[in-house]
Amino acid sequence: MKETQITRHILITAFLLVANAAGYAAEQGKDDAKGIICEGFYALCTSAPCIPDPENTDGEAICRCKVNEGINFGTTQCSERTPVTSAHGVKTLVSTYSFAQGPTKPMLSCPKGKPWTNCLDRPCTVDPMNPLVAICKCDIVRDESFVTYGGDCNTLTCDTGYWSGATVETNVEGSKQLLQKMGLKDIPVMYCPGMGPKAE
Repeated sequence: MKETQITRHILITAFLLVANAAGYAAEQGKDDAKGIICEGFYALCTSAPCIPDPENTDGEAICRCKVNEGINFGTTQCSERTPVTSAHGVKTLVSTYSFAQGPTKPMLSCPKGKPWTNCLDRPCTVDPMNPLVAICKCDIVRDESFVTYGGDCNTLTCDTGYWSGATVETNVEGSKQLLQKMGLKDIPVMYCPGMGPKAE
């Protein structure tokens, strides 16, 4: 009887440990889904003009972005964002988000139905003739409103700019995490007249 009780106790303990581990893993997955802050080289496409990819004009665009270094937000692991140089000297890296252009380029808001590109976590190649420029392939989006650092507050460019942008929700989430990581109180971003940082 005593041996049976001990066995039952061991089984219950093992079950609780497995359940707790599963719960912890699920919770970690939720955190990862919100994004990961890294530090290093990355492509910055927050104000990048883009054109539809001739091989996939409805689904992808080619964007001219900047190569930057510092704290950045994305959804991939930091190890996956490390720049790679091929045997032929071609350097590739990943596009992520940061406040780098916030103080100088006001944020423009564009309505649903206008074409824009989602460059977060997208692959990029550094321009062999200009190491400060990266060419990135991004996804075209039309069914969501968005914000972008491109456009110089000209709402007419929402129609044809194919600006690299983000949904308000994604922008707010990334900004919150960057604020916390950088120890800032306020978001270092300007907004176009009549436009603010809050989601609808």
